[in-house]
This record gives sequence, structure tokens and C-alpha cells, in this order.
Amino acid sequence: MNEYIRKFKQGTQYLNIVAPVTKNELTNIENISNDYLKKKCLKFVPASGAATRMFRDLYVYLNEQKETDFIKTFFEKLEAFSFYEEIKGADFDRNRLGDRVEIINCLLKDKLKYGELPKALIKMHAYDGFFATPIDEQIFEGQQYLNPDHVRIHFTISREHEDLFNDYVNKAIEGKDNIEITYSFQKEETNTLAVDMNNEPIIKSDGEPLFRPGGHGALIENLNDLDADIVFIKNIDNVCHRSKVKDTIDSKKKLATIGLKVKQQIDKHIEGLLSDKFDLEEVNDFLKETLNITYMGEITRDRALTFLNRPLKVCGMVKNQGEPGGGPFLVNNGDYTDLQIVEKSEIDLSQEDNQELFNQSEYFNPVDLVCFLKNHKNEKFNLLDYTNNDRYFVTEKNYKGKKIKAIEHPGLWNGAMHDWNTVFVEVPLSTFNPVKTVNDLLREGHQA
Repeated sequence: MNEYIRKFKQGTQYLNIVAPVTKNELTNIENISNDYLKKKCLKFVPASGAATRMFRDLYVYLNEQKETDFIKTFFEKLEAFSFYEEIKGADFDRNRLGDRVEIINCLLKDKLKYGELPKALIKMHAYDGFFATPIDEQIFEGQQYLNPDHVRIHFTISREHEDLFNDYVNKAIEGKDNIEITYSFQKEETNTLAVDMNNEPIIKSDGEPLFRPGGHGALIENLNDLDADIVFIKNIDNVCHRSKVKDTIDSKKKLATIGLKVKQQIDKHIEGLLSDKFDLEEVNDFLKETLNITYMGEITRDRALTFLNRPLKVCGMVKNQGEPGGGPFLVNNGDYTDLQIVEKSEIDLSQEDNQELFNQSEYFNPVDLVCFLKNHKNEKFNLLDYTNNDRYFVTEKNYKGKKIKAIEHPGLWNGAMHDWNTVFVEVPLSTFNPVKTVNDLLREGHQA
């Protein structure tokens, strides 16, 4: 508990960013190969989020009945939503308050009950004869770039939605023996202490301190439990209509192709270093040019091995469109610089130089990763050995009407993978189609 109190008092720790990533630090390849399919592949989908936040503006309208640009757009474009057919009425007037309330209640409470569902089970896309949820789209997408004989997909879900998830998935893959769906929950032992605004532990009515789920970064434990050589990671809500999915499929294959090539080069250098058949200058050039690791001291065999012998993540990056979230930066870690995905909250923007570097950022992290989890001997890395626990977030929450502070573990693709080797690859903006609000479904990537 003392460790948590220390972190609360210290607050979110800032990273020493050197520069935003440019095309010079990106990796590219001309020919896409399916050689990665010879490895044991799996898709990992964080999917525990409830849909409540997605419909936040509609809940506010029910309470305040005040028209905003968001509400105006929602009702003007109502027919464009895939759920329209299920909520439309013969006589409703979308400009009449009573009918608007009825429509929203039908969507969130009375009929579809979307306000009670996880985002994974919201019908987002319409096709001839059926609707598709993010689960359906993640499965369909996985079938296009995973091994067709054994499509393995793992979802992380919340316990409260376990029965709903199982019922839906069992029907979705009925008769498809080549598809294996597994799931896990965020582990309770990764929960973190909550404190009041004076950094004193919150004590529940039973006399026990309050612990809360530790955020996305806690999922490194779930990932660590999986048996796979290569893992594709993508958030549950980042899906697109199947008529627009080609760019996504191609980019996934591109990330895997690049990753496999880099992984083979890493293994070759490790084997050379271990057999004393190596050119240290050549190894150092590889670290700088391919992995973008610059060691500030004199590189040694042991130091080179430390850099090389760790998990690898290949991260798709899209052009920065001003979305909230993280981006790729070159970071100073003390005695070396390397590539990291950095959240905005991890940058001290009160420093003018940092603000300027942040504003110059050309790329954005859409959470599009391909991870290589085995070492040169084909043994699984213990991923927990490669986490930077000093990268965490202090956030404000609410507990029984009072403000409290909570700690979130290092983000899954930044702090929880801090000591991984990292390669950044530009992918098309069309591969990034997150659904944070219901009106996001009106974007081109979600329309037929």
C-alpha cells in the first residue's frame, strides 16, 4: 500500500521526449509475405468496455432535453444507423420532443437495451439480411489474415457480460470449426488502491481499503498468459464496414511481414553474439538503423544482447488528425534513446520545448500492433519483465459522490511494453475507425 501512496504523491511521471517520430524513423517494405502464417498466430482484442459512454450525449438529452449539434446530427442522420430498422416507428416525428425521447428510450432502455450492453455487442454495421457487431467484424477481419485453418481470437471481457458474450459468440461461430474464440477477465490482483484528494486511502463500509481496476495496462498479464508466437492487437471498437476492410487486411499483413523480417535479423545477431562470431559495429548499426536504439556509451557484447533479447512490437501509425491520445516519439531513457508510444498526459506541456515537439507530431497511435513474444530459442518471454512500472497515470474518479484519485497501470502499448523493441510503420488512415460516440458510426468507414 505504501508503494501506491508514493505514486499518488509523485503523480504521473513525465517522459523525456527528444523528438516526434518522422518518416525517417518509420519502417517500410515493398512486398507483403504470408510467411508469418507458419508461426502460431493469435488476435488479442481488449473488449471489456461498456457502451454507456458511447451514448453519453443521448443520456444527457434525456435529462436536459437540450438540443446540441450532436443531437441535431443524430436525428437528421437517423436512417444511416444500422439500428434504425429496429427502432423506427410508423408515425414518429424526429423533430418532436416526445418522439425523440421515445426513440432514445427504445434504443437505450426499452427495446434494444444498448445502454446495458458492452460495446462489443452493439449492432454497428448493416448488410443484406444481417447486422454485425464489433465481435462479428473482429472475427471476419481475423479470418482474412490469420491462419484460415485455425483462426484464434482472444477477447478480454468483463465478468458481468460473460453469459452475454458466450451466448453471442457460440451462435456467431456455429458450424465454423476452424475458429477458436477464448476470453479472459482483467485480473483482480491487478486492481489498484484508490485515495482521497489528500492521498489518504478510501475505506469502504466493511473497513477494507477500496481497490479499483487498474486500466488497460493490467492486460499485459492476460497477454502474458497466452500461447502464441505472433499476436495481433486491436481495440474492440476499431472496426470498419466490410466494403472498406481491404486496407486493414493489407496493413495487418504488412506489419506482420515487417515484424517477421526484423525478428529474424534480431535472432541472427543474438546467435552471432552468443557464438562469438560477430561484428560489434555491425550489431550497433542494426540497433541504430533498424530498431532506432542509440546507446550513449560504448556498446559492448553484453549491452547489445540486453537490447536485442526482448519482445518486439510492430506498431501501425496513422497521420495525426488531432484525435485525443498518444503518439510515437523518440525518448531519452538516460543512457540510450529509443522509440516509444507516449500519451499526451506523459509529456510536461508546461515546458515550451515539449509543447513545440508535441505540436510537431505528424503521427497518431491507433492501437494497431503486431507483437512477437518468443525469443531466439522459441521460448516465450515473461512479458512482466519488460514493463516500466514508473509509467502510470493518476486519474480523478468519483466514489459515492466524492472525488477520488486512482492509479492506472502503465498503458498496454506504452508503459507495459516500455522495454520492448519497437518498430513504427505508417498505415492508411482508413484503417482507423474507432467508435467513441454513437455519431462516429456516421463516418465513412462504417457506411456501406
